[in-house]
Amino acid sequence: QCRICYYNYYTYVNGNEPFYIMGTNSIGQDLFACIGIGARFSIVFAILVSAINLTIGAIYGAIQGYYGGKVDLVMDRIADILYDIPFIVAVTLFQLHLAQKVGVVPSFLFAYVLTGWIGMAALTRKQFYRFKGQEFVLAARTLGASDWRLMFKHIFPNALGTIITSCALVIPNVISSETQLTYLGIINLQEFAGTSIGTLMSQGQVSMTSSPHAMFWPALFVSLLLISFNLFGNGLRDAFNPTLRGGED
Repeated sequence: QCRICYYNYYTYVNGNEPFYIMGTNSIGQDLFACIGIGARFSIVFAILVSAINLTIGAIYGAIQGYYGGKVDLVMDRIADILYDIPFIVAVTLFQLHLAQKVGVVPSFLFAYVLTGWIGMAALTRKQFYRFKGQEFVLAARTLGASDWRLMFKHIFPNALGTIITSCALVIPNVISSETQLTYLGIINLQEFAGTSIGTLMSQGQVSMTSSPHAMFWPALFVSLLLISFNLFGNGLRDAFNPTLRGGED
C-alpha cells in the first residue's frame, strides 16, 4: 500500500516546515538557496562594473585633469554627450539588438560601462587639478619626469583614496539598478545566473497576499545588502579622510 503526501510549495517556517528555513516559491525552489544564487551574481557583477568604470574613468579623468586647456574641454564635451544618454534606453537597446549576438550579460555590462565611468572620470579630473600644482609634482617635473610618470606615479596615488571610496559606493547603486531591471522584466538572467533577486521579487509579487514570504525575504535581503555596502563605503571614506567623519565636524 502506498500513501501520497502532497507538499504545499508555499510553506513558510511555522513549526511544520522541517526543510526550508525561508520557505519555497511557487515551483518548489528553496528561497534561501535562490537568494544565495542571485546575490552571488549581483555582487560579482557590481564589483566587475565598478572595476571597469574605475579603470576607464581614472585614465580618462587623469588625462583631462593633467593636460587641461583644450584637451580638457574636448574630452569634457564628449563625456557630456555620453552622459545625456538615458540609461534605461541604453539597456533596452542593447538587450534588443546586442544580446542575441554577444549574450545577455555582456550586453548588460556594456550598458553600464557606456556611461558609468563618467562620474569616476569627473572625480579623478578634480583630484588631478588639486594635486598637479603641488610642490612635489613641480619638483619631479624639474628632475625630468615624464607626463605619464607624473600622472600615475606622483599624482594618482594621492588621489587614490577618494577614488576608491567613490568606487565602493558605486557597488550598491549597480546592485539596486540591476534588481530593479530584473524585477521589471527588462533583463532576464535566469538562463545565465539561474535566478536573480529582482526575479524572485517579481515571482513573489504574484502570490503576495497568500504567501508574503516569497516577496518579503528577497526584498529584505537586498535592503540589508545595500545598507551593508553603503556603510562599507562610508567606512572607507572615513579611513582615507578622517576629517570627513561626522563626529569630528
